[in-house]
Amino acid sequence: MEEKESLRKQKIPKEKRQECLRLFDAGYGYKKTAQLAGLNTYTVRDYKRRYIQGDNTWADRGSC
Repeated sequence: MEEKESLRKQKIPKEKRQECLRLFDAGYGYKKTAQLAGLNTYTVRDYKRRYIQGDNTWADRGSC
């Protein structure tokens, strides 16, 4: 169980979040974006939902 909790606490590097933003801008959906960026589908789905609402703050937060 500790392993699952530590995985949830890992931060997505800013570069990966920026890559997701570029892929969304290019018209990719969250599943393909997750595959190309090597990220969890559900995390990218949440990013996509915020992107659609016009909130891109998730892509610029911190260095990691």
